[in-house]
Amino acid sequence: LLILSSILVFGCTNIADTKQSKSIEGEWNLVSETLVIGGEKYTTFDSKSRTMVKIFTDSHFAFSSIGLERQRFKSYQLTDSEKVTAFDNFGGAMGRYTYDNGILIEHIEFSSFPNYEGMSIPFKISVDGDTMIQEGNYPLVALGLGKKDGYLHATFKRVD
Repeated sequence: LLILSSILVFGCTNIADTKQSKSIEGEWNLVSETLVIGGEKYTTFDSKSRTMVKIFTDSHFAFSSIGLERQRFKSYQLTDSEKVTAFDNFGGAMGRYTYDNGILIEHIEFSSFPNYEGMSIPFKISVDGDTMIQEGNYPLVALGLGKKDGYLHATFKRVD
């Protein structure tokens, strides 16, 4: 009976660990991100000056990107300069998502960038241990942000 109990306990732990390592649910830090438009490659995230976290629950996602050079406000009455600095140092979005057969579709409901609200953007996802790659065509034309679409490639590390 003791042996059977041990097998069940350790067996269930291994099953849960395997599920967690393949799941996108949880918290992820962005390590690097590039956007290719035509033949030009742009680095769109610099981990030396920003931090970004993305969180997936069973039905929703949220992310926020924070500049590391943020300044504290001196008053509740912000100056135009303080507002610009605050906006430059924080961005975020959230909404529902679907994830099936390695395809993530983010249905963006709220964003600090209004062009994204109401958009649904698909990405290919691959998870290998504590690393998640999110990549796919990026709809710059539909977002009103360019004359050509791009290709986004982002690397995330799971937060323990």
